Amino acid sequence: MKEFIERFKKVVEGQDGTVTQVEEWGARDLAYKIEKQGRGYYTLFRYQASGRAVDELERNLKLTDGILRYLTVRYEEEPAPVSPASPRGHGEEGRPSSERETAKVEPPAN
Repeated sequence: MKEFIERFKKVVEGQDGTVTQVEEWGARDLAYKIEKQGRGYYTLFRYQASGRAVDELERNLKLTDGILRYLTVRYEEEPAPVSPASPRGHGEEGRPSSERETAKVEPPAN
């Protein structure tokens, strides 16, 4: 796995990108079998790069034997942690913010 990680780091850095974080989550059971495999080794790569670098990394991931699945997600900034008590995008009352806004009604003027 270390060889894979170093290889993909070089792909990103070769396209003028920077790898900011690599987390090795280790071997885990898959939710369902993929190519007759029941376990997979999970690694989280966080990097900053151009779209061209993302295309090149995905091309390399696709061509590499031993890579069962990959997922690329773009985010602008570090996501804020979400507490289990309040779902994402909902306020204190558990309603979406658009519903909270429409619930605020001013009394009629006399």
